[in-house]
Amino acid sequence: MNRAEFMRQLEILLQNIPPAEREEALQYYNDYFNDAGPENEQTVISALGTPARVAENIKRDLYGNGGEEFAGEQSRVAPGAQMIKYQGDLPKEKDSRGGGDGEDGKLSTGMVVLIVVLCVVASPALFGLASGLLGLLAGAAAAWFGAILGFGVAAVVLLVVMLALLVSGFVCMFYAPVISMLLLGAGLLCGGLGLLFLILTVAMAGIATPGIIRGIVRLWHSVFKKRYA
Repeated sequence: MNRAEFMRQLEILLQNIPPAEREEALQYYNDYFNDAGPENEQTVISALGTPARVAENIKRDLYGNGGEEFAGEQSRVAPGAQMIKYQGDLPKEKDSRGGGDGEDGKLSTGMVVLIVVLCVVASPALFGLASGLLGLLAGAAAAWFGAILGFGVAAVVLLVVMLALLVSGFVCMFYAPVISMLLLGAGLLCGGLGLLFLILTVAMAGIATPGIIRGIVRLWHSVFKKRYA
């Protein structure tokens, strides 16, 4: 069944109600289909049900369950009060008096109140968790830069010791060859360790640290681009 067939059957089923009410109801459902769009035509038909069911709802809203016709314009309710309010791709039951979301609105308000209460109750724990995370990040950053500083200082000290040992070894070479060889060997060992610490310092400060900062910046931008896209 398509929209045209649905509306044609509905019009036939509403022949026994006043013309003004019939036109109002048909216009209501035509507008409803227009708002949903042609691509959602079958979804709307499935949500509304059969034309007979819709016609029965309209007549019940007009005349009530007792069979007596409502008198006066103010006693008249909206046609098809049991119809479904279309919101995006999902249908949602409309309030039986056409005055809003009914119980769903109350549930949403209750959920909002519950979330607010939970946030207030959990705020100390959340604050503690946030503080702990910030402290952990600060500690990790301090440890990282402390390691860079330590490696740099160790490299400088070892290179200075290397120079001192090499000079001493060359001086002792003429009157204490054995001691001279030991001093020269110790100097070369200190020099090797100093160069290793120097390489680590340069790698951590000049390569790793900028890379980590760029990664954090890219992650930050990607998170906020997704959130506000």
